[in-house]
Parts: sequence; structure tokens; C-alpha cells
Amino acid sequence: MAEMNGEEKKRRYVLVVDSNVDDRFAMSMMLQRLSYNICTARTVEEAIEFMCVAPPSGILAEAGPTGSGLLARIKKDPRFSDVPLILLSAPDRALEERARKGEFAACLRKPVDVEELYRAVESVIEKGPRRNIRIATKLKAGLEGQGAGNDGYVTVISEYGMFFRTLDPLPANTRVPAGLELKGRTIKLEAVVLYSCSVDDGPFKEPGMGLKFSRIAPADQEHIRQFIREELTRGIAPDKR
Repeated sequence: MAEMNGEEKKRRYVLVVDSNVDDRFAMSMMLQRLSYNICTARTVEEAIEFMCVAPPSGILAEAGPTGSGLLARIKKDPRFSDVPLILLSAPDRALEERARKGEFAACLRKPVDVEELYRAVESVIEKGPRRNIRIATKLKAGLEGQGAGNDGYVTVISEYGMFFRTLDPLPANTRVPAGLELKGRTIKLEAVVLYSCSVDDGPFKEPGMGLKFSRIAPADQEHIRQFIREELTRGIAPDKR
């Protein structure tokens, strides 16, 4: 798709098309927790109506008649022919082979694994896809040494790094010990500052530091990973098929 300007980026969204209300809800909740804006539709006709108002950044649709009908419609319409389509289905080797041949962007098996969903959506929508799942949160944390010595909150976290909100950020490349509380467990680690944002950077910049973990116990890293998965799927009923 053509590169979007700032205003277009504010309006971009992922369209979820599924006739099953439970599947539509589960997919929408996971995508919202991955920080995507979502619109939903039950039918091909509803989906096309949304797309005529504003083309989505990508489409996730159930396979079968709905997916086939939607694929046929978007291929014929030059307004939508470059919108990536991801189909969701039960294990179907023929469908997966069609995806490998490039007929559509990807095919994911139901029940959808949240990490596979994240990587698929990132790869077809984002120009610089992130390798790791990151989620918004509010975890108590503290930094030590290098003049930091303050407590604060982690507002974004992945298993490899976090954003620490503080009014007194440290310079890039500073190495600092850190600790955070996560589900009754205190995690001690070492990190390096990748970038800093101050209150002077503007009203839309959160003050703090992006930290990359330079030393963390494998068990603590796995604890963070499991926390992220639980947060992304919390309150979503498992697929019973």
C-alpha cells in the first residue's frame, strides 16, 4: 500500500470479518490488546461497506464462503486489491498452499495462537515489523545506580525490554540495574537505555526511557512472556471446535 501521511495513520484500522460472534469478539479483543484499531463485519457486504468509507490496513476473515467471496471482491476492485488479507481456518493444507503462492497474505489455523497472529499482522501491515510482542501495562518498577535511584512504572513491556516512565530519564547507552514486580514475583535485571524522552519533547511524548534487557534470568524472561500471553487472551473463551 502507498505510504500514509500522519492523518491517514490516525484513521487506519484492521477489519475483522467473521459470521461467528464469539470468534469475531475473540479476534477483536486480541488485536485491540496488540494496539490495533478494529472494525468488525459479519458478511462480505458489510465488509465492503466499511472499505468504501476507508480502506483498512489489513483484513482478517474466516475462510470458507466468506473468505472466498471477500477475496474475489477485493481482487476485482483496484481500490482494495493491495489490502492484505489473512484467512483464518481449521487446518487446511490446500488453503495454506494458496497463501504460500501469494493468492492472499497469510493463512492462520484456528484456534489462533496469539504469537502467530501478532507476527502475521505485523509482517503484512507494518513497514518495520517488530519481532517481539509488546503490550501496554502499568507495573511498579525501580532503577538503581547512575543517579537514577527512583521508582516508577513500566508502561510498555516485552520479554526483551520495557518503557520506564520517569520525569528524569537517563541518557542513551546508560547501563542500569532495574527491578519490577510482576504477578507476585520480583524480577531483577540489568538494562541499557536505548532512547530517552523528556517532558520538553512535547505533549504527545511520554517522558521516560526505552530499556533493552542486557541481563535477565531465563526463568524471569519466561515469566514475562507468560504474563504477556495471559494478558492478551484474558477473558477470551477458548475455541471449542
